[in-house]
Amino acid sequence: MKNTLLRIVMLLCIATIIGACSCSNAIQANYVTITTPYGQMKVLLYDDTPLHKQNFLRLANEGKLDSLLFHRVIPGFMVQGGDPNSLHATKGEQLGNGEIGTPIEAEIRPNHIHKRGALAAARQPDKVNPEKKSSGSQFYIVQGKVLTATELDDIENKRNIRLKNEIFYKIQPYYEDSLKYYQTEGRSEELMNLQLQIMAKVQEMAEAQGLFSISDDDRYVYMTEGGVPHLDGDYTVFGEVVEGLDVIDRIASVQTDMHNRPCTDIRMTVKIAD
Repeated sequence: MKNTLLRIVMLLCIATIIGACSCSNAIQANYVTITTPYGQMKVLLYDDTPLHKQNFLRLANEGKLDSLLFHRVIPGFMVQGGDPNSLHATKGEQLGNGEIGTPIEAEIRPNHIHKRGALAAARQPDKVNPEKKSSGSQFYIVQGKVLTATELDDIENKRNIRLKNEIFYKIQPYYEDSLKYYQTEGRSEELMNLQLQIMAKVQEMAEAQGLFSISDDDRYVYMTEGGVPHLDGDYTVFGEVVEGLDVIDRIASVQTDMHNRPCTDIRMTVKIAD
């Protein structure tokens, strides 16, 4: 009995030591500065996206992002960087497939939206990345634009239509034989009733999964500050620019090639700030 208690105590002590070491390995900082030829941005990193925050702080602390390019720039949308392949990329080379480390588990929070200045993680598309895991190093900063209520309504509708279409194509094979039978037999009433049933099922599943909706508070932000709300819920937003928003506009105004890469290289340095 004494030996058992001793082993338990020892295990608890080891766990405490490991926990303390893990905490000590975390970088205690909340801000980074991103310096470019067009000026400097100060970025706040969110506490409730800890995996992304620590990863970005680690990259900054180790200088892994220094001298990389903003390799993808789309005016009215965003500026993107963090591809390690951009360090020694030749002029005109298409970039965007490089990564440092491994993908990061998604930390998508409804309270963090794609407003102007939002810092978010790039990622592979849903077809190859259904879990929406983030790139280990590539990120983008939102420029966006100010939107009207009608434009926000349209974004909601398009997102929900996309969701319903995805659901329909998943369940459609289960009804395909019946649909073909009613159609070839000219049984229009049964065909219509089945189509209505399918539509109702799609709506039910979409509501269960969660229809896309922009809250009144978020609408106000998008109608005053601007952003790209159609990305909300699909990508992890883990910070925001708190100083130097005009730098985004300067970067977004440069000439780009057919791959949205700036014709003149825009390199960055990323450092931990107070």
